[in-house]
Amino acid sequence: MLYSIKFIRCLSAFKPPGPNQNHTTISNIVFIPLYGFLIFLQILIHLLSSRVFLFLMLICPGVHAAAADSPFPDIPFHIFNAFVESTFSSKISLSTVLMLLFTITENTDLLNLHARQKNPQFLYKQKRDSSPWMTCLSHTIQRQTNQKKLKTLFKKKEVPEDLIGEESKEMLSMKLNSFANLLGLNPFGPNGKFIRKLSPVSNENIDPVLVLCPTSYECMDNECQPRSLLL
Repeated sequence: MLYSIKFIRCLSAFKPPGPNQNHTTISNIVFIPLYGFLIFLQILIHLLSSRVFLFLMLICPGVHAAAADSPFPDIPFHIFNAFVESTFSSKISLSTVLMLLFTITENTDLLNLHARQKNPQFLYKQKRDSSPWMTCLSHTIQRQTNQKKLKTLFKKKEVPEDLIGEESKEMLSMKLNSFANLLGLNPFGPNGKFIRKLSPVSNENIDPVLVLCPTSYECMDNECQPRSLLL
């Protein structure tokens, strides 16, 4: 590096031809771009050896590694089944259960906000089981689910008169909170201490297994004449 600097200084000692000299000579044509390049190198070396370069590095946006996805909840099925039977109606359908399941796993950012409000870090704040974030999710489910399916989200003895009212919304919010805890999607521990922020849930472990096969199950043209099966 030191030899490069000395070489550049030696070359920069040369000056471009004066105004009275002939500018059409080959030496002038070669020297002017070379002289400009040497000036550029001097400026670059000065930046690298000064605090200006450090300042530029500080103001440049950094590159952050993307957070790794969390694996899909892998709880035993009998525990999952027992929760569904004890929390929802016995008439609830598989599609409705799956809708609730994926609604929770696809809203980890909301769960982080919900858990933060549930677990206040200051003494003057009161701990509670629900939050406006979970209430908002409950309200969205109410608006996007028909009355028949919405009714199956409650046990027979707890069905509210107004399925889209405030009482129904609060009850459903509590059920969603319990569902998230069952799946282990809670960034706080039982003692209210923060453990880690929830990352997006990966669906890799539940990807379907696909097999390539023909789409037709019989001959689709007149030239195809399969033999009849002899019984």
